[in-house]
Amino acid sequence: MKYQKTNPLKTRFRQLLFGICCLVLISTGCEKDGIKDEKPDVPAKPLQLPHGKPVGEIAIAQIGKEGGTLTSKDGIIKMEVPAGAVEAAATFSIQEVENVRKTQSRSFRLLPENVEFKKPVTLTYNYEKIALDGVNPDFLFLAFQDKDGYFYSATKTRGNRQNKTLTVQTTHFSDWTFYSQYDLYLPGDKLANGEIRLVEGEEITLELRAVPLDKLDGDYAQMQLAGLAHVNYIQRATWDYAPKKGTMISKAASATYHAPAKVTGVEKVYINVTINGELGKDNLGNDVQQMQIRQPVVIYPEGYFILSENGVEMSAFNFAGEYIQMLGSQFVAFFPNGYSLAVYTYGSTTGGFSYKQHGTPGSAAIELTQNGKEGMIVYRPKQCEGEDNELYFSPGEVTIKSIALKKGDYFEGEFSVTLFGYGWCEKPRSKNLSGKFRFRKTVD
Repeated sequence: MKYQKTNPLKTRFRQLLFGICCLVLISTGCEKDGIKDEKPDVPAKPLQLPHGKPVGEIAIAQIGKEGGTLTSKDGIIKMEVPAGAVEAAATFSIQEVENVRKTQSRSFRLLPENVEFKKPVTLTYNYEKIALDGVNPDFLFLAFQDKDGYFYSATKTRGNRQNKTLTVQTTHFSDWTFYSQYDLYLPGDKLANGEIRLVEGEEITLELRAVPLDKLDGDYAQMQLAGLAHVNYIQRATWDYAPKKGTMISKAASATYHAPAKVTGVEKVYINVTINGELGKDNLGNDVQQMQIRQPVVIYPEGYFILSENGVEMSAFNFAGEYIQMLGSQFVAFFPNGYSLAVYTYGSTTGGFSYKQHGTPGSAAIELTQNGKEGMIVYRPKQCEGEDNELYFSPGEVTIKSIALKKGDYFEGEFSVTLFGYGWCEKPRSKNLSGKFRFRKTVD
């Protein structure tokens, strides 16, 4: 991050000269300077969303007056309870929940929620395994969602770039996550694992946005609905991209990038924006007047099928899809590590499909093998002993966004799933996977 003093003095002559320049050079995409620093006419509204559903495994510990620690199963978030924080032993737990803000961060439910802590509990969030392209790490802050669904920023969050952690002390437990004070907003759903994914010839528009805060006290501030960052924040924004593949037109706090009409392989372009103004304090407590954000864009020749496991992504080298009237869709993908993945949805519409047994109307199923062995499916027995034959099905779902009915149309969707190995009771094993695909139907 760069820091420098901002000179707010701009003469009328410079403004007139700049206006003439823009009129003359408008065809070359002249940047707009001197963005208005004023509040919008409509006041901001508090950010309120439904609570996320639990996903993943829960971590539980009994912690008493002697204190203790508890870390989420994936090691991302840790709570440190000091001695004397509680007067009697209590059950503490951490469970991941859906990130209802649909950002790069992951959200966790911390319990107990209604216990009064005599001393603050330290929360440490490790974002090392989370892709953060498109944001600036120095403007990441921890935040919680209260019982009514409102979000609050923990203004005393302290960041550590080297360790890739965010830390805060709190006496409040609920649903915790992190957010970026400034980021690049992308309408639609083209962002995955920190990258924008396009097919050749596609176009996207990025907007530079900030999260307004309504100051409450020295520890927390209520988060408002995000708006264009130049409102009350930015005096100048400069856009660029490299390498110069495709085209980009920028203005004020937004830019439109158009991918090349044809690429022979996977291409990557980086969109960069530099913003200046009174940007507030970062998570180290520094006053900042200039910052940069970089957003990678990946361009695919015809489409993609991406699988993510433990934060590592793989691109399928071969994939296909088919829609069968009155039955549903089937997708198959093959990966360099030997994975063969099959995704089934049973329904004639787009939307979300939860996991059930094969053929259940309105449901989905996924199968995985590696080098033709070690088959895995979306369910396992609830109990391995006794006569109970009830099955436990994976959380998550397959979301189908578009179905290709004719040549040239797109299949598009995404999924998250926990897969269980065959013979679960003899040898329990599971995998948490997620994926995203978009590709054209190439035959009628």
